[in-house]
Amino acid sequence: MLQQILKDMYVDPELLAELDETQKQTLFCRMREEQVRRWSIWDHNESIKPAYPKRQKNNKKVQWMLDANGNPWTWIMGEHKDDKTIEQIIEEEAREAARLQAEHETEQLRLKVESELMAMLENKAKTQFNPPETKYSHATEEIYCSVEDLNTRNARKPCVATQPIRGALKELSFNKVSERVRNWEQRVMEERTSEIYNKMKNKKEEEERQAEEADKKQEIVWREQKQKAKEVELQIRQIARQAREEHRKSLLSTTEKPSNVMFVSNSSKPPSKKAVVEWFRAKEIPRRAGFEKDKNAIATWFHGLITRQEAEILLNNEPVGSFLVRLSERIWGYAITYKDHGCCKHYLVDASNGHYQFLGTNQISHNTLSELVNYHRKMPITKTGEELLLRPCNRTTNLPPLVFQGLLKT
Repeated sequence: MLQQILKDMYVDPELLAELDETQKQTLFCRMREEQVRRWSIWDHNESIKPAYPKRQKNNKKVQWMLDANGNPWTWIMGEHKDDKTIEQIIEEEAREAARLQAEHETEQLRLKVESELMAMLENKAKTQFNPPETKYSHATEEIYCSVEDLNTRNARKPCVATQPIRGALKELSFNKVSERVRNWEQRVMEERTSEIYNKMKNKKEEEERQAEEADKKQEIVWREQKQKAKEVELQIRQIARQAREEHRKSLLSTTEKPSNVMFVSNSSKPPSKKAVVEWFRAKEIPRRAGFEKDKNAIATWFHGLITRQEAEILLNNEPVGSFLVRLSERIWGYAITYKDHGCCKHYLVDASNGHYQFLGTNQISHNTLSELVNYHRKMPITKTGEELLLRPCNRTTNLPPLVFQGLLKT
């Protein structure tokens, strides 16, 4: 399986999840060696390739503006005596924006005021030059005027004097009103500009204050996260250092490929659950795998072919140190699921070479599965984790009949 991983440079995520940190680091070392080897071959092949033909030069050029001395002209903001500072530029832009907004608001207000004043003047002119007629005036006209005179008088009354006088008054009043409105508009626009600018300035200062407070809080959180990340990084580096050292020792201590190198087996990954069951019945039951030592009974810690998730559910409410052993679908072997503080750990046990040992280099080999379990009741599985198999997780149901049907009774 290791050869397949190094060929594809890919690890099945489910298989990777079954490994502890030391095993992951060891696998990383092997994959890194393969990457370096491939890169060396590629670099050698590239060095012997013929050089690429040179590109033809084109006639495109870049011309720079020159100063009095003939050098490329440059301008650096702030170096000239007449240059404005960035604060002055920002202030001028804010004042200009406030002035434009105030000018727009004042224009709208002026149009509204002019409309109201003109309506008021027209109403006043109508009242002055069109006094209400009484019933007595109508009666007198009807008595002393003939019908023809009355009709003629009524026909020309609206256009005799009222319209010219009203127009002149309207024009005169409009000129005076416009002049006053212009003065008023200028005063209101200046006041409104100052008011808008002060609001914009206060809003900007408030945003800067909030941003400064947010930066302080973020810095505190960042420092805490950095400290935690530093601690985790130190732990990972320590594990990686140990894995590399063990890997180096294994390479120095062996002159030929060892039989217990990580992931090496006589066959590939099991193709299906059925294949796992057939392998267990054909090869492992005769070797009394999953039996209690010196007893013809299935061990309480052996749960047969269950999934990783089912194993974690069974150990969810169990104390630290509880464990169970299950058939693995990732390798020809088993997986020990161990209940640790706040989580479950999974360790793969290789059984493909006639012995039982954890995946990894320099692992102790055992003749039976029960010997491996009993050995780690007193000796931790890893040096850093101190995982001792203290309390077996008993089965709550019988083993699946596919495993022991017709062969054994639990």
